[in-house]
Amino acid sequence: MRYNYRNTQITYSQIRFGLEERAKSYTFNGPSNGSSRNTELKRQQRVASYNKYATEGKLKSSLRHSFKWIKSKFSYNFCDI
Repeated sequence: MRYNYRNTQITYSQIRFGLEERAKSYTFNGPSNGSSRNTELKRQQRVASYNKYATEGKLKSSLRHSFKWIKSKFSYNFCDI
């Protein structure tokens, strides 16, 4: 079935209206639902992920220093014998 485009007429205002509605419904942070709670929830999740990565980094650093300390103690004792 072929569609005949010559018989349909779409005005510029109809096209423009569709584009404006689409532009208003999207921001750089994603589609907006018009609720400020959604942005606050996103901020809280973002801060929680930052805290998680910071804690993970501190734990890795602590373990790294602990292993270096143990290694230095054992290597010092073995070389001293």
